[in-house]
Amino acid sequence: MDQAAFYGVVSAINFTLLGLWWVAVKDRISVGSTSAGFHRMAYFVSLQFVIPATVSLLAQVAPDRSEVWRSAFAIAGVAGAVGIGMLAREMTHHSASTYVPKVFGLLGVPLYVLVLVVALWPGVISDIGIDLAPIEVEGLLLSVLIFLGVQEAWFVSMTPPPAAQ
Repeated sequence: MDQAAFYGVVSAINFTLLGLWWVAVKDRISVGSTSAGFHRMAYFVSLQFVIPATVSLLAQVAPDRSEVWRSAFAIAGVAGAVGIGMLAREMTHHSASTYVPKVFGLLGVPLYVLVLVVALWPGVISDIGIDLAPIEVEGLLLSVLIFLGVQEAWFVSMTPPPAAQ
């Protein structure tokens, strides 16, 4: 598979999703309200699109130099794990649902940690018997994280605040 084409598409899709999210935040009163909690939640959702978009863009800068994409993915792994953990916490505080935010946290944080692990120790992929290049595994992880990010955006934009339920 052509990694440059893959990461180019991933980057474009995520920047598009980010733009759509900004429109949704502007049009959704409860998300775009004056509540600081909802502003934080909207920002953390935007990170779920910005991080995969930016790391995909950076993966194309010097594809033959693994230290470039590995550094980008390592930073993305840390930022993503923190961001999705904080998003899950905000979702718990600003929605009546307690189960769904926990699912997002329990899935998203380990996925971002795996992004970090593969970036820092790419040999772990062959050590566990996976016949893919580390950059390909990162692409698979990003694909799952993008799906999760879309679900988070749906949850935040469609779930009324606790008082309204």
